[in-house]
Amino acid sequence: MAKPPHISRWQLLDTGPRSGDWNMALDRVLLEAVADGEAPVLRFYSWSRPTLSFGRMQRPPQDLLRRCAESGVMAVRRPTGGKAILHHHEVTFSIVAPSAGLGSIIESYRVFARAIAAGLRTLGVESTLCEPREAPRRGDLLCFAAPAQCDLEIGGKKLLGSAQARHGGALLQQNSLPLRLSDDVKQRLFGAGAAEEEARMATDLTAALGHEPAFDQVRDAVAAGFERELGATFELREMTAYESTMAEGLKGRFALGSEPSDASS
Repeated sequence: MAKPPHISRWQLLDTGPRSGDWNMALDRVLLEAVADGEAPVLRFYSWSRPTLSFGRMQRPPQDLLRRCAESGVMAVRRPTGGKAILHHHEVTFSIVAPSAGLGSIIESYRVFARAIAAGLRTLGVESTLCEPREAPRRGDLLCFAAPAQCDLEIGGKKLLGSAQARHGGALLQQNSLPLRLSDDVKQRLFGAGAAEEEARMATDLTAALGHEPAFDQVRDAVAAGFERELGATFELREMTAYESTMAEGLKGRFALGSEPSDASS
């Protein structure tokens, strides 16, 4: 089992609601910074409007991109892999850290999953690592319809979706933790059947707790899990002007429209 390297000093960022392309661009900027020797980052953020993100290697169907545009849903390509995720009522957070000592991608997923689970436990949420199983055929496009062994689940239903990329000795892991599932938006994009199938495979924090927790409450709990499991000490900081400028310049690489787009990132 991989053990995390002893890194005591982490940066904690909360950049609030932003557009999907800007969120993806900033994560890429942070990945480059950590690869260049900056301290690891735990970044929390949300979305200025519903956003459908596709994994780096996915090919978004053009009819789906058109439905996104018609429904006011932004479409973006993540710098990480994995399947499509609808981001709406959720706590999104990215882990940017040196990859040395974390083993394979799956091993590093599980290291961070234990930290996240420890944080959720402080809220009264008991989650476990998913057991590998076959994904339903209709869920081929959607992340939350396909639980994987690196994800967290409650009662056999997926709670946390994660995707990762590595670059220059650093890793970026993007994590989606739903406060409540947006089944109405999924129905407009994928149809009632696909939305219902994903709902059978996934859950959210509202269902787990019996009420919807506040974003800040979940953020603080996840950070506490990193402190407990990884020995992290956080320095809360603001985003720098340089980071903001770089993200603004890169965001066009991640936006998707109804026309074919380059899959590189």
